[in-house]
Amino acid sequence: MTAAGALSGDDEGMSPGIKGRLRAPYTRMLEIATRWSRRRVGLALVYHKLGDSQEDREGHLVAALASALFEGQMRHLKAHYRPVAASELIDAVRERHLGERIPVAVTFDDDLPSHVRIAMPILRQVGVPATFFVCGASLDRPHGFWWDRLQLAYDRDGAEAVGRLLPSSVHGGGATPTIREAARAIEALPTAEKEEISERLLRQIGADPPDSGLRAADLRALAENGFEIGFHTRSHPMLPNLAGDELDAALTEGRQPIVAIVGGPVRLISYPHGKADRRVADAARNAGYELGFTTEARAFRDGEDPLLIGRPYPSYGSTGRFALESARNLRTAAHGSLTREARAEGST
Repeated sequence: MTAAGALSGDDEGMSPGIKGRLRAPYTRMLEIATRWSRRRVGLALVYHKLGDSQEDREGHLVAALASALFEGQMRHLKAHYRPVAASELIDAVRERHLGERIPVAVTFDDDLPSHVRIAMPILRQVGVPATFFVCGASLDRPHGFWWDRLQLAYDRDGAEAVGRLLPSSVHGGGATPTIREAARAIEALPTAEKEEISERLLRQIGADPPDSGLRAADLRALAENGFEIGFHTRSHPMLPNLAGDELDAALTEGRQPIVAIVGGPVRLISYPHGKADRRVADAARNAGYELGFTTEARAFRDGEDPLLIGRPYPSYGSTGRFALESARNLRTAAHGSLTREARAEGST
């Protein structure tokens, strides 16, 4: 059995020790092969919450990635790739010479305290640039989005109590939904209904925690430390579901206060919930954005729409698993066929 077969799912009966020993050389083989491919590719990664310890992904809608694992991932990127700011990704892909390191952009979505408390010091220490996509809803006061409030309500009061707060459109009048079932149903609702549920949850928890979101001083600290700032929309709506005027407003309202704080234009956007299609991309282009990012789990290939760049999530496993997944994503982009739907839609 080849190393490729051993690590691609054809490893039934193989001991974890053998798999572990094969993983590193196989990963390195993929990295080198992609460097020497004539296909021009790059990778953008999307992070959310970091924590001192790792959180269970099943019970947390936004589970914290352990700071030690995050640092290991950044050190791997620094050692094997060319980390760049998100705004530099496409140019770096196009200018890379055969055999040179593949460019990789590290990005963060949402306005989370751990971005300043944990991510920024690690990124500075390792020497990796990053781009933070912010909403700006918490610049002058604590603010949580509906999923933050849902998490707090579930953690404090339990599923049954929270289930009674949710409309039948969320649970269909059936059994009490799990937190992930509730979140999926809420995410698909029209904006007005989501806002109503968010307010109902806020009344349940009493108030957003004092450290919710990022203040103006936090955003200023990120910018002053050389990190790039992009926009993530003020209210985090599902953009493909919005009509024309609503879509145009969502792409621009709330951007100017962020521009004022960072002292320069904000021309990058990451789409809320990682969702976008051709219509959303065209509207973002018309609103003055130069690059737009989804959360489709694929690497970028030169020739794709720069307003529909995919971003895989990082592995919550070992640094070795992260290294393998990153190498596989890039190798697929370098040698796989990109479908017309992927080029045109770029949605998750």
